[in-house]
Amino acid sequence: MPFFVAPYAVLIIGLAINILADRHPTRRTGPRIVELALLWWVVWLGVWGLLGVFSHLGPLSQQTAAEIGYAPSMFQWEVGFGDLTLSVLAIGCYWFRDRWLTATVLAIAISFGGDAIGHVMQYYGDGNAAPANTWAIPGDILQSVGGIVLLLVYRRGLGQLPQLPPHGVVGSGDAAA
Repeated sequence: MPFFVAPYAVLIIGLAINILADRHPTRRTGPRIVELALLWWVVWLGVWGLLGVFSHLGPLSQQTAAEIGYAPSMFQWEVGFGDLTLSVLAIGCYWFRDRWLTATVLAIAISFGGDAIGHVMQYYGDGNAAPANTWAIPGDILQSVGGIVLLLVYRRGLGQLPQLPPHGVVGSGDAAA
């Protein structure tokens, strides 16, 4: 369970510190807070996703498979590289923000939404009550829904932020959050 709760605790603490330390001209306004929340949501969960990559592709892959309720297989390679793709997209949003956010949030929502459906089917259909199968369900749903909600609120607030520069990055033109 700590593995599934820790990223959200760090996300909330990191976001709070970022909001307090923000020196952006529109700091502590609703749209800026939503922008930072979306960036933390996407980028931090992308960084955390790298643990998923290593757990599926690294030396502990057999243990990971057992915790999910499966035997090691080539399927883990597919999951590991899928997680790597999502992590690279999510972390890239730090630099390419507005150009990548929508695509990244949609990819995360589709991937983790599908994961949630699969975990529920495994639990109810196959009786797979392995801890890493059941504890993944709330996080999969939260990542999907939370990302979409933050993106929609962010898009609605764009009219309240300074006009986008030609490169598409919200704010003063630099990529620092």
